[in-house]
Amino acid sequence: MPRSAAVLLAWVSGVLLGAPATLDTDPHLMAWWKFDEVEGTRALDSSSHGRHAELKGGLSFAKDSIAGRAGKALAVGGGGVIEAVGYKGVAGAAARTVAAWIKTKRPEGEIIAWGRNDFGAMWTFGFIRGRVGVTPKGGYFYMNPETHDGEWHHVAIVLAAAEAPNLHDHAALYKDGALAEIHAIGLLDMFPIATGSEIDVRIGARFEGALDDVRIYDRVLAAEEIKALFELRGDAPIAPEK
Repeated sequence: MPRSAAVLLAWVSGVLLGAPATLDTDPHLMAWWKFDEVEGTRALDSSSHGRHAELKGGLSFAKDSIAGRAGKALAVGGGGVIEAVGYKGVAGAAARTVAAWIKTKRPEGEIIAWGRNDFGAMWTFGFIRGRVGVTPKGGYFYMNPETHDGEWHHVAIVLAAAEAPNLHDHAALYKDGALAEIHAIGLLDMFPIATGSEIDVRIGARFEGALDDVRIYDRVLAAEEIKALFELRGDAPIAPEK
């Protein structure tokens, strides 16, 4: 399937599934870390699944909580990481959407990752060659626009369900609510994605900056739904930044 057709299919499938009244209570929202806490080392999961995460490597809300894009955010760096112990993310070839607000001047590190340390079995969303993208460890897929300007940016990746999904035909990246231009796809872009379930979900490994409103859905969010995530801060709509 041509890439343009795959993107269209992903958008249509999200619409046909029926967008929920609110993305915050969508039953397909598998985990949602707001990072609104101001003390302790536990990041509460605001989905219905109770997949709370632990701040490790010296991170704590008391010293690392900052003003966020929506409420509070977490400043990450210095070897710190957030781990959702026991939660393995969305595995296999299943559809998924991962979204987050990021703020950084250093284009390195992971936003979020899980899977198994093998070809096609990892799911790492973060910086690849200085751009935000995803790699299943065997191929890579990243956007052209930069996001390391020290300002808040909303980034998202979707993977459409398929018998053997791959980056070329079934993935799409979004920046600040809009479909992002793709910079490059790796030579192994047709490598089938079969995400493992051995490594717990980890957030912010080797990342230097701030993270906010990190979400995992086990379905493809339509383009307009991702735009809605970008345009909403708390209960109030916001204007896109210039």
